[in-house]
Formats: sequence, structure tokens, C-alpha cells
Amino acid sequence: ENQLIEIVAGVMDVEPWQVCAAGKQSGRVHARSLFCYWAVGELGMTMTALSGNLNLSPAGISLAVKRGEEIARSGGFELERQLNIQN
Repeated sequence: ENQLIEIVAGVMDVEPWQVCAAGKQSGRVHARSLFCYWAVGELGMTMTALSGNLNLSPAGISLAVKRGEEIARSGGFELERQLNIQN
């Protein structure tokens, strides 16, 4: 999870603490959304587990996952490629 936070922070050009921080600032929302999408869609984490970690409702996580999928698609962000860059 920490490695994913670092990757998202790098991709979205925010500080790692901002990825999971509360707030509605655009940068944080986009970073958090991409984090949720990759955590659920790529790594298989449950929305319930994420909701506890991020202090969001499961419905909020679900919306973030959808938003994150669009961010990944439109930005051309692929977790596998980011993992290869890091290794």
C-alpha cells in the first residue's frame, strides 16, 4: 500500500501524504481517486478495507474508483508500467 501511495504521488505530482488526506482540492481528489482505482481494480483490495483506511464510505470509494479509472484512461497511466519504472 505504501509503495502504491508513492507511485500515485509521483504520477499525480503531489506529496505522498496528500494521496490519502481528506479534502476536496482537485489534486488530492485526483490522486486519491487513482489510488482507489489501482488498489481495487489492479491489486484486488476491497472497497471496505479502503474505506476504513481513507475514512470514506464504501459508496465514496466506489465513486473514487470510477473517477480514478477515467483519470488513468485519459492520462494514459498504467500501474504495471509504473511498477516497472520503480524496479
